[in-house]
Amino acid sequence: MKGRGLIFLFLGVCLLLASGPAAGWVSGNGAVDVSRSVVNRMEGFEYYNAMAGDGSLEIGPGAKDISKSGNGLGTRTVRLSYSGDVPLVGQKRVERGSLFSGTKTTIEEAFSATEIEKEQTTSVGSDNSQVVGTNTKLSFNGTYMTSSNMHQPFSTDISSHQRFTGNFEIDKEISFGGLADRRPAISLAVDPEVSFAEVGAVVTRNYEVANIGKVPVQGLTLIDSRVGAVPLSKIDLNPGEVASAEASFQVLYEDLAGPLKDSVQVDGVDFQNNPAVASAAATLNLINPWGLNLTASATQPCVQAGDVVTYIYTIDNIGDFSISELNLTDSISGVPIPINVTLSPKESIALTANWTVTTDLPGPLTNSVAVLGFNSKGEMVGSSTEVVLPSC
Repeated sequence: MKGRGLIFLFLGVCLLLASGPAAGWVSGNGAVDVSRSVVNRMEGFEYYNAMAGDGSLEIGPGAKDISKSGNGLGTRTVRLSYSGDVPLVGQKRVERGSLFSGTKTTIEEAFSATEIEKEQTTSVGSDNSQVVGTNTKLSFNGTYMTSSNMHQPFSTDISSHQRFTGNFEIDKEISFGGLADRRPAISLAVDPEVSFAEVGAVVTRNYEVANIGKVPVQGLTLIDSRVGAVPLSKIDLNPGEVASAEASFQVLYEDLAGPLKDSVQVDGVDFQNNPAVASAAATLNLINPWGLNLTASATQPCVQAGDVVTYIYTIDNIGDFSISELNLTDSISGVPIPINVTLSPKESIALTANWTVTTDLPGPLTNSVAVLGFNSKGEMVGSSTEVVLPSC
């Protein structure tokens, strides 16, 4: 049997992080008696954790603690594994504030299990963030109980209690934070942000949506102004999770002269229907094939290691407008080469490039060449070709 519970309580507090053993791993068989207590009266904070049993125990840190100034969130993960004929009995309590300070919150956990696998991450906000919470993933054979409470005089009282007896897997989160921390937040990335394509070409875009907030979001929808609705791999995301999508479209003649500046937006809500929105832009520069003609050739029919190959590139203006801002790129050098000339209609220019073959070739040497420029109407024009030389 599997159970899932999700609890969120929010208030303006900052909690001291204390969990697990002081340092290192504990692993072995025998009697277990572990306890830890922290009381900070100045901060109005109390932490208590105790376990006792007789069996096989492993306890220690989980993934490396993370502290990021970007989102103001530090985390600590503790892992626990136990099995034995005698149940491992444990209790944990985290308490903050008091009835006299205006707000009091309590998180309690207790268990009695002959088998238990537990991983618990405690998060503490910093900077402008006040979020505090625990994320617990566990499987056990026995009894597990958790409760959480928040009290604000004359304002709010929230209580939650859960008890499971049997063989369960549980994934639950308890989070405390301020108003700013409970607002959902997502990000959207589009790849490529800027691309080039000719009429008739098929363009593919990749999208990535991430939950960068501290609460789950659900019902995500992504709209690309060029292709419409794009299905996501997930429409519900927990904090830190990512969804992806892909869409393709063909460039049409009526899209000229470009560029195409498309907008992309993703929308969702949290469990209280607060909106989560992110947007991005994608630019597609269109290449008009009716303006330039590129031809390329080599001065030898085949190549081998040590040869110096000379390529000849000829660029013709076959359009009705002058063309400037020319750039040529070949796969041999891989670097755009600016051509500081303006080609009038019917004019042409020839360029040469040398390449030394430094290693033995397992197959033919392929050189892909492309040229781009802008005509006097502001349209991007271009042409491409390739030269393939077999091994001698």
